[in-house]
Amino acid sequence: MTHRSQYLLRIAAVAAAYFAAARVGLLAAVAQSVVSSAWPPSGVALAALLLLGLRLWPGIALGAFLLNWTAGVSAAGAAGIATGNTLEAVAGAWLLGRMMDFRPSLERVRDVIALVVVGALASTTLSATLGVASLWASGAVAPDALRRLWFVWWSGDALGDVLVAPLLLTWVRAARATGRRLEAGGVLAALLLLTGLLLRHPLSYVYAVFPVVVWAALRFGSRGTATATAVVATLTIWYTLHGLGPFVASTPTENLALLQTFLGLTAVTGLVLAAVVTERGAAEGALGREVAFVELLQAVAVAANEAPTAEHALRTSIGAVCRVTGWPVGHVYLVSADEPEVLRPTTIWHDDRPWLREPFRRVTEVTTLRRGVGLPGRVLATKQPAWVLDVTRDANFPRAGAAAESGLRAGLAFPVPVGADVAAVLEFFSRDAVAPNAALLGVLTHIGTQLGRVIERERAAEALREREALLGAMFDQSAVGIAVADRSARFIRSNRAFQEMIGYDAAELRSMSYVDISYAEDLPQNRELMAELGRGARSSFTFEKRYCRKDGRMIWAHVTVSALPATDGTPQLFVGMVEDVTERKTAEAELDRHRAQLRGLAARLEAAREAERARIAREIHDELGQALTALKIDLLWLKKRMPGSSPDLTRKLEDMTAIIDSTAQGIQRVAAELRPSVLDELGLRAAIEWEAREFATRTGIECRVELPKGQPALDASRATAVFRIFQEALTNVARHAAANHVIVRLGLTPNALELTVQDNGRGIREGALHDSRSLGLLGMRERAENFHGNVTVAGNPGAGTTLTLTMPRST
Repeated sequence: MTHRSQYLLRIAAVAAAYFAAARVGLLAAVAQSVVSSAWPPSGVALAALLLLGLRLWPGIALGAFLLNWTAGVSAAGAAGIATGNTLEAVAGAWLLGRMMDFRPSLERVRDVIALVVVGALASTTLSATLGVASLWASGAVAPDALRRLWFVWWSGDALGDVLVAPLLLTWVRAARATGRRLEAGGVLAALLLLTGLLLRHPLSYVYAVFPVVVWAALRFGSRGTATATAVVATLTIWYTLHGLGPFVASTPTENLALLQTFLGLTAVTGLVLAAVVTERGAAEGALGREVAFVELLQAVAVAANEAPTAEHALRTSIGAVCRVTGWPVGHVYLVSADEPEVLRPTTIWHDDRPWLREPFRRVTEVTTLRRGVGLPGRVLATKQPAWVLDVTRDANFPRAGAAAESGLRAGLAFPVPVGADVAAVLEFFSRDAVAPNAALLGVLTHIGTQLGRVIERERAAEALREREALLGAMFDQSAVGIAVADRSARFIRSNRAFQEMIGYDAAELRSMSYVDISYAEDLPQNRELMAELGRGARSSFTFEKRYCRKDGRMIWAHVTVSALPATDGTPQLFVGMVEDVTERKTAEAELDRHRAQLRGLAARLEAAREAERARIAREIHDELGQALTALKIDLLWLKKRMPGSSPDLTRKLEDMTAIIDSTAQGIQRVAAELRPSVLDELGLRAAIEWEAREFATRTGIECRVELPKGQPALDASRATAVFRIFQEALTNVARHAAANHVIVRLGLTPNALELTVQDNGRGIREGALHDSRSLGLLGMRERAENFHGNVTVAGNPGAGTTLTLTMPRST
């Protein structure tokens, strides 16, 4: 059968049920042929949409239309009434399902109240209003009867929602009370007899049936209550229609109000009482489980704290879990230390009847599982608890045959985490196929965490023992001096290397402190650092100091002192690592002296070279320039006196004049390269701009210059060094960068100057930055260091290179 066929069949079934219930409801029609004081179809429609979905609304519309049309209402009127009945059911079901979090089992008080308020009282106004309006529009009802007819319609639909809808909903969704069939028969018999007796006399106290309804609510929940009230309502309406009972003694309107009040109170009271009892039972059950779970957690916590080993804690814990859950079998798989993807079985078991489960135990103890295989393997893979309803039918359970032979069905397992890893997996098995319990899995997860702490603590203790042995060996055999001092800074322990370094033995050092062996010049800094360490302002410090050996010699030492805090966080001991750096200090001092000499020599050589360049540039400019100027003047004099009849001689003189001009320009260029006059005459700012223009003209590489306003206040030697570094940077760009754009930035601060040359070329390799053959970089760095500056080069292949010069503006 196709999905569409099933859908149409369900619509037809709903329409038939609605039509049948409506025919029964018309038996109570007193005000009008299609208006009943008790309307079961409203309850049928609401229950159908709540249980089967809103898509079946056409069944309600079809059933309602057929009923009213066959009852003599015009087609238009029947359509209007059907529209009201359908909207009533759809609105009630939508509001309950989408807005009220409604549960059809009616096992919560809020569900009962929602059904009464939304389903019975609110949504029924739609049907009553549209139905009465449709009858009035078709001429079937006089205007003066509209108000009374509306009330009868509304109250009849509301009564149907209160009586019929709970009966259908609870028989489909509510839990069954097992083992009480005899008692249920007694309740039904009591209802039938008591209701029949009470309704035979018009003055009978019909509310005497309430104790039986209460009995049904207390013992059989919402299903029993709905059934009991349906029985009472059926008998009451039947007797009333036959002129019996207390609801026939007054006017029809009063009788209707009394009847509906009685039935509504009976149904609502019973449903509310049943919901209260159910909620209380659920709360007591949850409380009982919580108490059991808390006791289980306490037992595991005690075992975790008191167990001498992790194995003992695991064995105690699986016994406690089996005792609380009633699951007879528990076992532990451990993750292999050398293979974290593998689970290996252990001999840690809990089994109330081991002789019955011997096949399963035997297979388990020889079954090694990998990640994702079997129940423990799944837990290892996901690091989450897992529950299998029946392991004997699970395709991913290698021990299924042994489990079936041993009478085991349900299985669950949970991890024992240690940090981000799983150290063990605990598995448990039941004789029955038990559905998953989220609360139990949550408790077992906490147990796994507690056991993980036990394993972690045991591992930490073992690691601590190994570390202590290792540290002891390192302390005694270390080539670095190590000394331990107390809060008074007195040595309490020292190793052989420290004793040989200072010249005192261990016994002598125990009567001394660092003050006794330190040079007086280093004591103020040493005392300040130790005071900060003692206050907790720092956890360690490192500095270099001088010690006075027992034989009077001085040694330099690199000292690192750390604080070892007590449990309250205050420093308790101080550990010093002492390395003899006397030879290094001597070598560093000698090296610094040679570096200073070399740097001074380089500075003098550079100054001499600049002076020589300036002299040569002046001589070239002045002497050669003057000679060329005089020669040009003589040529011009000759040209003026040359007769017009000698054009060849005139052209020759013009060529010579051009050669003189070209030679003069060359002389100017050479002089500028040796020592640009613009640097001396106009300053660094103008020199950088001039060099950038010359570079762009010479190489065709665009060079953009960003300079600050004003002239940088630098002495001549610093300005020369900056300019030469800038020249070398542009030379490197032209030679190596393969760039087409350069940006030059000059930045000034009150105390320093920063020059940046950035290109968009091929970039620079990391190895080239430290290549001893990169003489250009070395020269730039040496020039900068002569003035306490530095040059940094950064870049990546394909992303260009940036050179940055930073130099103080004065020494």
